[in-house]
Amino acid sequence: MKKIINPTKAQLQEALTRPSLAAENLTELIQSVFDEVKTNGDRALQAYSKQFDQVELLATDFKVTDAEIQAAELLVDSNLKQAIQTAAANIERFHQVQQQAVVEIETSPGVFCWRKSVPIQTVGLYIPGGSAPLFSTVLMLGLPAKIANCLNRILCTPPSKDGTVNPAILYAAKVAGITEIYKVGGAQAIAAMTYGTATIPKVDKLFGPGNQYVTAAKQFAQGLGVPIDMPAGPSEVLVAADESVSPAFIAADLLAQAEHGADSQVVFLTDSNSLVEQVQEVLVQQLKRLPRAAIASEALQNSTAIVVEAKSWSAIVNEYAPEHLIVMGKYENLLEQEVYNAGSVFLGKNTAESFGDYASGTNHTLPTAGFARAYSGVSLDAFVKKITYQRVEDKGLVNLGPTVITMAKAEQLEAHANAIQVRLDAKNTTDFDRQLNINRYLRPDLRSVQAYSSARDEFEGKGEVFLDANENGLLTTNNRYPDPLQKDLKQTICDLKGGSIDQLFLGNGSDEVLDLIIRLTCQPGIDTISYLNPSYGMYGVLAKINGLKINAIAFDNAFEITETDLLQAAKGSKVLMLCNPNNPTGKLLDKSFVLNIVQQFNGLVVVDEAYIDFCPEVSLANEVGNYSNLIVTQTLSKAFGMAGLRVGMAWANTQWIAALNSIKPPYNISSLVQETAIDT
Repeated sequence: MKKIINPTKAQLQEALTRPSLAAENLTELIQSVFDEVKTNGDRALQAYSKQFDQVELLATDFKVTDAEIQAAELLVDSNLKQAIQTAAANIERFHQVQQQAVVEIETSPGVFCWRKSVPIQTVGLYIPGGSAPLFSTVLMLGLPAKIANCLNRILCTPPSKDGTVNPAILYAAKVAGITEIYKVGGAQAIAAMTYGTATIPKVDKLFGPGNQYVTAAKQFAQGLGVPIDMPAGPSEVLVAADESVSPAFIAADLLAQAEHGADSQVVFLTDSNSLVEQVQEVLVQQLKRLPRAAIASEALQNSTAIVVEAKSWSAIVNEYAPEHLIVMGKYENLLEQEVYNAGSVFLGKNTAESFGDYASGTNHTLPTAGFARAYSGVSLDAFVKKITYQRVEDKGLVNLGPTVITMAKAEQLEAHANAIQVRLDAKNTTDFDRQLNINRYLRPDLRSVQAYSSARDEFEGKGEVFLDANENGLLTTNNRYPDPLQKDLKQTICDLKGGSIDQLFLGNGSDEVLDLIIRLTCQPGIDTISYLNPSYGMYGVLAKINGLKINAIAFDNAFEITETDLLQAAKGSKVLMLCNPNNPTGKLLDKSFVLNIVQQFNGLVVVDEAYIDFCPEVSLANEVGNYSNLIVTQTLSKAFGMAGLRVGMAWANTQWIAALNSIKPPYNISSLVQETAIDT
């Protein structure tokens, strides 16, 4: 390695300049490859395979067969298989948590906006082969693509001279769930996935590292309208360490990147001249033991050791923007806080960059050549696109419409203004149309959930067969799992209390009913439940076990609260629980008070009427058909003395009843309980 001490700005710039192919016009070369593939398709790929990979393949031989994958699996050592599986599990675990929940935001009253991640349908993954077949990269690209649910996952990799693909690459592809594998490498593989040929599909986005030819080909493809993950060229590392770190560790980390290729670059940053000399000596010793010593030695010719005081390190790192940054020694915390340009950072003496390359779980496909100033490494985000959605209700049209009209007219875009005005003109704003639509209150991921067939409500043994309920094809009542008693019990309750069966849901106690309502509406770690305090203690318990935030709103000293104070305190919550009459204070909220809260609260109001049978005049059960954000729960536990039977009720509009039925457990109330409740 070259060494510079306290370099000038010009010396530093020269030392950190990446190596490049000399005296060769990459643009013209890549242009010719793309033109040839576009014109001649598979024939061009055959010719390039012969020219660059010294292998003659027919177009019918490009695609790896299932038989080849099975044969390759037998050739992979059992220890390597286990290592690949361990690495895959860690990579999958790290990328799984990058999935983002859909969060719907009410930006202003009646205006709802959200963003959803949608998988890119067809992705092309390039895996370098040659002297170092990077099967680990198969995991790094294939697993996030699988987690993202990309429909078609296409892999291209150069074949060996005998026309086969490295067995470890094929085994890793199987573990990662790759759908198609092709024996084509180099810039021609990128061109094939850009244009598509008779054999290789056209892809929507390109991924994967490679040499300068592959990197240039990816950038050329991007100019043709096929996006890429990032410019990922020759590997590089910057190691920053002081005298407290073993020279053997530093030398090993430098060589780990140098052995990638002659065009790789390694940089050693330190404040100790003597440490550089020690590292140089160890480099010579460790090089002797490396099979790829010649490649690593050539890479070291492009590399530099920089000796400068530690306070300058972060500026140098940020200017260089390394693909890999390894920080060891007493300045770890300093650089962790001050570095903002790096692909991936490895902190501490034990954290060899090799962990990230293979098995820690982070992705090793990273920006090189200084692109870490603007690019991130590959993550789950790279395999999805974010689509924004919005829905404007009547209230939003009335409240926000005039703002849009004002802005559109100021920009002299009258058609934009008119698109709002015609809707306002068609609406009688003095008679607010309260649409009964519960979708805005449901968890986005549960809006389309299908009920388990055996949980069908009040089915009487007629109709279609549900095989997942272990029912046979004979259409008799004895070969079904009906729940006719629920219908009878609901009718008995409606006869007693009034109301309609189609607005009534039954649960195993009101606690189950409340739990199902919370699960149906609130996203763990995101949403908040509000309730008056003191009140029924299970509200807080249910919120905690569902991973929700809790907002306990205090009564005043007389156990009173105004509408304004309650609405202000509950603002931003997804669900507001009101126990009426309240347990344990006995406080009874006036019916008009509660209805005003329902009308003004931008969320779901659950009125728990466990004790309502002692004051039925304030019940809101007969109002649920008029409000999409009102659910009333009741029980047979209190006035009817059936606490041990566990029969709870929810009164709500029919949309809510259908949604609750879609997630309820099958036969949540036993037949004996239902018979006893009916008889009582």
